[in-house]
Amino acid sequence: MDDIRQTTVTFSGILTREEFDEALAVTGWFRHLRWLVVVAAALMGTLSLRPTTHGGPINVGLLMLALVYGVLGLFLPRLKAGRMFRADQATGEKQAVIDDVGFVLSRGSEELMRVPWRTMHRYYEAEWVYVVTGRLGWKACLLIVPKRLLTTTSETELVSVLLEAPFRRSKSKRIQGGR
Repeated sequence: MDDIRQTTVTFSGILTREEFDEALAVTGWFRHLRWLVVVAAALMGTLSLRPTTHGGPINVGLLMLALVYGVLGLFLPRLKAGRMFRADQATGEKQAVIDDVGFVLSRGSEELMRVPWRTMHRYYEAEWVYVVTGRLGWKACLLIVPKRLLTTTSETELVSVLLEAPFRRSKSKRIQGGR
């Protein structure tokens, strides 16, 4: 497997909000979160309306909690994405090196993250970004490579590395774009 990645791709830069949003959309990270929260709200609402065995009134506290969950279900994915983006921006410009070991992200001389090939599971290509997903222990890992930061040669090398890598390419129809 080492023979397929004899090249090293290096680039540096900062993500834009559009690139970050496109990466989250193409991977579908928050697709199920909204539905999970809405289903929990509906369940709590149903339970709050069920009369007690003694014929008592509805459970107003549980009904209010269901309402809060319903509202939270509408805004939580967007709030979480905004928080993730701000956390990424706070670290400043990063450098990335893709080689036979995997991905290495750093800021200046400080190494932020090292992601070996064996922990990566899938990659996606969208209009503005390449996205690689995987796991580092218990943490989900999302590596976003903006196409605007790659030269024509480095993009070709990156694509060849991704095509030969042991993880799967997504065949998602959710890839939408347009500037």
